[in-house]
Amino acid sequence: MVVQISVAVIAVAFVVLVAFLIVTLRSMTALLAQTHTTMQNLQVEVKGLAKEASDVLRHTNAVTEDVLNKLHSLEPTFDSMKQVGEAVEEITSTVKHASVSVARTIKDKVDEDVHSPALSKIGTALKAIPILVDVWQQFKHRQVQVQTGAK
Repeated sequence: MVVQISVAVIAVAFVVLVAFLIVTLRSMTALLAQTHTTMQNLQVEVKGLAKEASDVLRHTNAVTEDVLNKLHSLEPTFDSMKQVGEAVEEITSTVKHASVSVARTIKDKVDEDVHSPALSKIGTALKAIPILVDVWQQFKHRQVQVQTGAK
């Protein structure tokens, strides 16, 4: 009888084990089915994202090419601006040198004229003019006095 009870307990344990295995397998099957659905949805979305990324990349390449073409078309403008800047710098330098040269020439001429003997004589003559005018006025005044005194 012990053997029969042991066989019955083993049979019941086996049935319980099989029942748990069936429940577990069904859960696993449902989980795998859900995973399969999710993977299919992801594949569809990845294909869409890949297409959008490809479109964005194509658009970016077109914009980059357009910008590069425009930059290349602006190169002559920048070269011209550089040449204009260099010309302005050269003109400014030339004008500066010319003004320095003119100022130096004027200064040298003034210094030369101030120290020249002719100007020295003219300067002395100009200084003597007020004295001569004063002497002349005194002379005239005396003549008037002499003429009024003689009458």
